[in-house]
Amino acid sequence: MTARRGRTNRPASAVLSSAMDDDRELSLPRPQVKIDVQSDEPVWTQARQDLWRRVEQHDFEPETPLNFTRRLARDHGWSLETARAAVDAYRRFCFLAVISPTPVTPSEVVDEVWHQHLIYSRDYWTIWCGEVLQAPLHHDPTPGGPEAQTIYRRQYAQTLALHERVFGPPQQEFWPATHLRFASPRYHMTDRSYWLILPKPVAWIRRLFGK
Repeated sequence: MTARRGRTNRPASAVLSSAMDDDRELSLPRPQVKIDVQSDEPVWTQARQDLWRRVEQHDFEPETPLNFTRRLARDHGWSLETARAAVDAYRRFCFLAVISPTPVTPSEVVDEVWHQHLIYSRDYWTIWCGEVLQAPLHHDPTPGGPEAQTIYRRQYAQTLALHERVFGPPQQEFWPATHLRFASPRYHMTDRSYWLILPKPVAWIRRLFGK
């Protein structure tokens, strides 16, 4: 899975990608936000501080009975606290997608938040991409296959490294190690009128005791 921004020749194996800087974007000069991962340049330039301020201030919990974060918690069986932490992880991922010079790949939890944000299409495209990120960030389906898997594993490892450089070590609950991230799919859409769903004992005990 890949998030991509900038004018590139996108390979057929791209999964999650941001759109290119195309003719639809305003041709106004913008501060440089891309980071040179090979250099020891300061991470928090003024342009990146401004970008992060916009990302951090975006409201995912408007005063509605079922706002974005509450829906996320409801649909995934998460506590509100966990949903808020997942949204924060998503904020960081989108920030990294904009500043990274190469494609980045999300964790499964972050990807679930992204999936939901996309159905809030006005907020996602007009506010989030248009005003906050000031860059389009597209989500494409995976083509599958071992070649794509290899690419995404590498990009995910690079994403973890960039996260550590910018924000510090990522939380393992939301950003598992690469071999765990690609071990097997974590989420599956299920019709509960047809299937009986029971929690795994270990997961249930952890949730019960908050561990």
